[in-house]
Amino acid sequence: MTDRDPPSGLHARLARSWPVLRRLLAGFVAAPLALPALVSAAFPEPVFPPASALGLAPPAGMTVSNSFAGFEHKSGASILLVEMPPEAWDQINGRFTPEALAPTGFAVKGGREALAAAGGEGFVLRGTQGANGQTYAKWVAVVRGSAGTGLVTVQVPEAAARQVPAPVVEAALRSIAFRTKASLSEQIGALPYTVGDMAGYRLLAVFAGNGLLLTEGPKDVDPAREQPVVIVAPSLGQAPMQAGTEVAVARRLFTTQKDLSDVAITDEARTTRGDAVVVRLRGTGTDTRNGRALGLTQTMVFDGARYLRVVGFADATRTDALARAERVAASVALR
Repeated sequence: MTDRDPPSGLHARLARSWPVLRRLLAGFVAAPLALPALVSAAFPEPVFPPASALGLAPPAGMTVSNSFAGFEHKSGASILLVEMPPEAWDQINGRFTPEALAPTGFAVKGGREALAAAGGEGFVLRGTQGANGQTYAKWVAVVRGSAGTGLVTVQVPEAAARQVPAPVVEAALRSIAFRTKASLSEQIGALPYTVGDMAGYRLLAVFAGNGLLLTEGPKDVDPAREQPVVIVAPSLGQAPMQAGTEVAVARRLFTTQKDLSDVAITDEARTTRGDAVVVRLRGTGTDTRNGRALGLTQTMVFDGARYLRVVGFADATRTDALARAERVAASVALR
């Protein structure tokens, strides 16, 4: 992977690919992260995760995460930062309402409240959400500034309310700031993994600070999924998984992918890479938006308390593209 685009070129490509990224990021607001942790008074100046244009002054005791763009705490509290292009503001502004977020399990208390951001504007929603057998206090803030649009999700387990108190979270949200966007090479260098073989695919975008979107073909926006696509996405934080459940987890994620129906698994393999467990699935599905028959492949690497997921989509007749997606997956290594 090379830094072929200047920052302005990368910005344009992110803007064109935003419709695809919006679907990929939908789940980030829906489900709290299962994280281990690390808390106390806010830092005086905004802290920016590596290669991130979005930052804030985190509560004391929260440290920059090594596995996603944001901060984490030993209690399980987390702050997830997602960068989006400027036009995302207009698409999100009217849609982030208590009613719209209710189906995700986020129970909003009160209404939207204006939130100032350095050099821009924003709003915040507060409430609770249950997941992983816990109840989380939750804040979702959307802001825009000169560098683009930012989505900030804060999640604090109920049991950690004294370690990461609400007033400290509120202070952190008021410190949200933007800086100049990093180059593509800087963003790639900050990823928690490396890709050794692009297998004919090209980089379309880095998203959420830790994900890669790859495609084959000239289109940067492809809502009909006419071009093969590969998505590389590590887990958001540390979530120890019970030994022996890896195949079940991989199958569940494979068969519940957004905008797909009639997903069927046609082949399954479980292997190892050193101490890591690797589950590779192949199958078929139907794009619910246009009825197109797709071939699918998914490789998940379970390495202790984290995992890496590589998913490939292509027209059902493009077995070559799916085979090359698996080459990409075989070359991905966690740092």
